[in-house]
Amino acid sequence: MNLRHLAVFHAVARLGSLSRAGQELHVTQPALSRELRAFEQRLGVRLFDRHPRGMRLTEPGRLLAGYADRLFAIEAEASAAMSAAASARRGRLAIGASNTVGTYVLPAILASFRRDQPEVDIALHVDNTQHVAEGVADMRYLVGFIEGPLHVDGLTAALFRTDVIVPVVAAALPDGRTHADLPLLLREPGSGTRELIDERIATTPMAQAPVMEFSNTEALKQAVIHGGGVAWLPRIAITGELERGQLRIFGAQSLQITRELRLITRRNAYLPPVAEAFIDAAMRGV
Repeated sequence: MNLRHLAVFHAVARLGSLSRAGQELHVTQPALSRELRAFEQRLGVRLFDRHPRGMRLTEPGRLLAGYADRLFAIEAEASAAMSAAASARRGRLAIGASNTVGTYVLPAILASFRRDQPEVDIALHVDNTQHVAEGVADMRYLVGFIEGPLHVDGLTAALFRTDVIVPVVAAALPDGRTHADLPLLLREPGSGTRELIDERIATTPMAQAPVMEFSNTEALKQAVIHGGGVAWLPRIAITGELERGQLRIFGAQSLQITRELRLITRRNAYLPPVAEAFIDAAMRGV
């Protein structure tokens, strides 16, 4: 079916006359009449009864008009959706973030962004660095945030924030204990934090200490507070616990680790305007 002829038919059916349809379509009335007759001949049915006061739909014409109404309503809806997406006002934004960024940094940024863009659907998935990078690579996430080395090909990374990881123990732990005789509380393999800590302690006696693994920063923090051992935690995640005297920094400053938090996307991939707008907001910190 010729969509141009269908559009002509739809205009005449809606407006009831060739002259008004011609004005809307910017086509002369004789040219419109020829297109309509050609359409009827191709379909093998008469779509209109011609009357001095206008055009009246036949039974086949009313049937076709119902289909045309639905088709062009979908076209109008699609056009409106594309216009909204192009202006970053609507769309779906799937974000992957490692624990520190996803738990302690992004919530405030996302709340602010949603206030500015209330029609954007946002889904935040918190996982370890490796899984977030893999999710960006296989297009589950448009944007990712990681807190450790990047080991997935095809991605590009930009500095997002810097962070300090500090060794901490329960504030009530007696003085005189050393790292070597305390259990190590660590994130699971695949965590960016875990990789940095493993590198730092690889040549020290701490590398031989018993290890307990956690896949969640908050669970790890609670284990430290309850005297489970020593853990390296992001300073941004323990500000309140340090102030309330639940945790204390343990050991020399040389054991603290400064790291980069990075924003990752697929290299050379198209990013919709809603993703570009969010990246700009995130990099500005609002």
